Amino acid sequence: MACLFTITFPLSLPGVLAGLILGFARSLGEFGATITFVSNIAGETQTIPLAMYSFIQTPGAEAQTARLCLFAIILSFISLLASEWLGKRMQKQLGQGNVAN
Repeated sequence: MACLFTITFPLSLPGVLAGLILGFARSLGEFGATITFVSNIAGETQTIPLAMYSFIQTPGAEAQTARLCLFAIILSFISLLASEWLGKRMQKQLGQGNVAN
C-alpha cells in the first residue's frame, strides 16, 4: 500500500491532471453533441456554448452574449495559467526541472 501512495500515484498524477485539463477544454468547446443528444434546456442541460447560441438567436441580446463570451475567455485563460503552474510544479516534484522547453 505504501508503494501505491509513494510511487504509483505521484507518477500517474501528471497524466491524470493532463486528462482533466483536456476534458475541461473539450467541454468548453462542445456544441454539436450537446445540442443534438441532450438539447438546450436552460438551467438543466445548458452549457456555455449553448447559452451563447441561445443569446445569439434572441434579438437585442448582444450584451449578454458579449458578457458570456468574455466570461468564457477569462475562464479559459485561468485554466491555462493553472495548467502551466501545475505542470511546472509537477516537473519540479519529479526532478525534471531542467528539461528543455
